Amino acid sequence: STILPLQTPKDVSLAEIQAELDKIWTSKSETAAARAATFNLIVYEAFEPNRQYPSASVDTIASQNPCRVVDLRAIDGPNADTINAQVAAYCPIGQARSSLVCCEYITLQAAPTALERATSTVGALLIADLPSFLWWQGDLDLDSRLFQRLVDLSHRIIVDSSTFIYPEEDLQEMEQLVQEGNYCGDLNWRRLTPWQELAAQAFDPPEYRATLHQIDRIGIDYNAANYCQAMLYLGWLASRLGWCPLTHNEGVEHDYPINRITFANSKGDRTIEAELVGVPTVSAVPGEIIGLRLSSSDPTVDACTVLCSENTGCMRMEVGGGAQACRMQQVTPLEHQTADQLLSQQLQRTSRDQLYEESLMLVKHILSCHNS
Repeated sequence: STILPLQTPKDVSLAEIQAELDKIWTSKSETAAARAATFNLIVYEAFEPNRQYPSASVDTIASQNPCRVVDLRAIDGPNADTINAQVAAYCPIGQARSSLVCCEYITLQAAPTALERATSTVGALLIADLPSFLWWQGDLDLDSRLFQRLVDLSHRIIVDSSTFIYPEEDLQEMEQLVQEGNYCGDLNWRRLTPWQELAAQAFDPPEYRATLHQIDRIGIDYNAANYCQAMLYLGWLASRLGWCPLTHNEGVEHDYPINRITFANSKGDRTIEAELVGVPTVSAVPGEIIGLRLSSSDPTVDACTVLCSENTGCMRMEVGGGAQACRMQQVTPLEHQTADQLLSQQLQRTSRDQLYEESLMLVKHILSCHNS
């Protein structure tokens, strides 16, 4: 559904924000708009002059959830130390409801240093006794005082690792946040769901289940922009099968970035070899998985399974040899689910995501033995 403001977004001073929000509702008391909120959402993003505001994220969230959004937009420039504040209330229209349940939207626009000074104001704007989420869309820097203060205000931190600038460092920083007791979510983790489900289904029949622990060759192709999704998938697989990382070597072959990782199985009597290959393809999501091959070095074991994106086909995995003996299946990526829809799903969760955390821990162990 579409959202519309109850009134034109209004520029206000920091001290006037709450009073102006109250005025919006007072002026609309005779309409069918209802003031309600189920959570607070703090958004941090870089301001883009040509971008439409409110963003599609707000449109999606406001159309599904009554909430209070505090949107921090980082800008550069000569007047960036001055904080510009705006308030509005956005309501979904076109829904078969007797009344509109609206989303309050507060925008603070300034340089990051100025926003850091305003974190006490941000805290005061959050509705007490409601969960607060931080949707962080900036460079992940655990040493940033602004980031630290916003984390302290939040019950859950949400990122999208497909946008990570430094994947190796940023994945380890996410794991550090988890170790410090923070609840974390990653939109990129949710994109792995169809790949996880189809791999699990492939080994669900009893005749194949026994071969699962004979797998010792893993191949993952991903869009070369960013290996976070591939690494998270490998971490998930290794954590489920009890593998312990031994070595991790990174290089380039035929212009393809390649990460080779070895694991020991849970009994310590088998070595597993995994290869992550960055393939230059056009992709809707930076770094999305485009192909997966699970197999055994023992030719008598019928374990070979190939999954590939329906967008790219299975050609590279077939070239790997022996694919005719493999079970092959095409995966439909979650392309119909935009980042905004994935974010909306994350906002339904206030508990920790144990499977994600365990996979992230395995990724940290993989990265800690880099080039060993």
